[in-house]
Amino acid sequence: MVAKNERKLAATIMLQGTASHVGKSALVAGLCRIFMQDGYRVAPFKSWNMALNSYVTADGGEIGRAQGEQAEAAGIEASVHLNPILVKPKGPGQAEVIIRGHHYRNVDYETRSQEAYLNFSLQIIGESLALLRRDFEIIVLEGAGSPAEINLQHQDVANMKAASLASAPVLLVCDLDRGGALAAAVGTMLLLPEEDRKKVAGFIFNKFRGEFAILEPALKIVQEKTGVPVLGVVPYLAQTGLGEEDGVALDCSYANVEHGADQLRICAIRLPYIANFTDFDALAREKDVSLFYASTPEELVGADAVILPGTKNSIAAMRFLLESGLALGIKELAGCGVPVVGICGGYQLLGQSLADLTGGEGGGAPLLLSGLGLLPTETIFYPQKRVRRTNATACLPFAVTEEVDGYEIHLGQTERAFGCAPAFLLENGTEEGAVSADGTVWGTYLHGLFERPAFRRSWLNTLRARRHWPLLAATAPEDKGSRFDLLADAVRSSLDMSAVYGLLSLPGPRKGGKL
Repeated sequence: MVAKNERKLAATIMLQGTASHVGKSALVAGLCRIFMQDGYRVAPFKSWNMALNSYVTADGGEIGRAQGEQAEAAGIEASVHLNPILVKPKGPGQAEVIIRGHHYRNVDYETRSQEAYLNFSLQIIGESLALLRRDFEIIVLEGAGSPAEINLQHQDVANMKAASLASAPVLLVCDLDRGGALAAAVGTMLLLPEEDRKKVAGFIFNKFRGEFAILEPALKIVQEKTGVPVLGVVPYLAQTGLGEEDGVALDCSYANVEHGADQLRICAIRLPYIANFTDFDALAREKDVSLFYASTPEELVGADAVILPGTKNSIAAMRFLLESGLALGIKELAGCGVPVVGICGGYQLLGQSLADLTGGEGGGAPLLLSGLGLLPTETIFYPQKRVRRTNATACLPFAVTEEVDGYEIHLGQTERAFGCAPAFLLENGTEEGAVSADGTVWGTYLHGLFERPAFRRSWLNTLRARRHWPLLAATAPEDKGSRFDLLADAVRSSLDMSAVYGLLSLPGPRKGGKL
């Protein structure tokens, strides 16, 4: 019996996958939304995440983007404890480690596999998990990759070790869309140690497009071979309400893009260690836009605009542009009046030079590297990292006094030459970003700008004007809550929610909820 002054710890459940990109993040968001709808205080949790698309919390912490959006689905303010360890690759074998929202240090693979580092990680994870379990009623944990990477199991703090810390039953998510899901389900169970197999309480088959009558016999065989029940088959959902976590998604999301005759062709450069390319999701959803990613100069042909996105390693990105020929191609387009935009690391690339005084950005000796030279700016990299949300007013020619909100995540400071106009005026009065004299090339450290419909449409209309097309009105602001509700409806109708509540040892929806 719980004492009057003692709060009961949150119930827990965990979703792990047979591989990366099987849809765990979307399903966690869907479950968070369901539990919120059913009257529970719920939070997502991912102990360890390797991702380059990140999310800025209200207090200036940096976590995985999926955990931030899962918090939105749960109706709570995102906290650094939702993703206590975030790892951001920045070079071969090199990564930045972020602990509870703040830069910890850069480490190599050898360090990440050491016993002391693993124990430190488990301590951080356990402390954050304990805090959340005191503050919420349900915690929905998410794993990373696969728990059956047998060469890495000793250092895997994202899957079964996290499940043990949370005493969480595990639901194993399998991706039907990529093929081999049935073999992946059985094979994963066979590769797991006996103690971990016992933690798996059910399978979820995700991204289903076919006839259920054809699939059903195979599901029964999976249950017979593993002794684990299938708790649901979730259909393929084109729009989940969540942005992607990492560049692996670009391999399938924007492959073989077909441009409509009435669509603007907007080319984003696929930089090494590309980061926060979710900046452009809102552009891609516009009906008059065909967004595609380019890795070669030939792919630039016919572009109405070029965007240089964020990158975790601007030095590596600049070298890539030079070696691939993209640098010359982008400068030729800019010379012809084609608009070029740089966001965060992309803004740094647009300038005259990038100075890595300590060697921390390039991962070696200090160096000075020339940029594209499209803006009269210079960037110097310092060890300190800026992470914050902010509001701003656009100073760009096409967006007269247009208000925007966004967030910054970057190393390095960029200075404009005398006479170069800023792109934005921050809420604290600071000038930010830079714009060329003719207004066609501009850069900024602000992520998330294109999520504002008025600003997005103002820029798109400048591209339409170059084509002599009629201008369009801005679309209505997106209702992200409705998208989360649709996701929750799809997940609720696909899963055995009675069984899920049983695994949580909870009675089900509270008054006003629905099962």
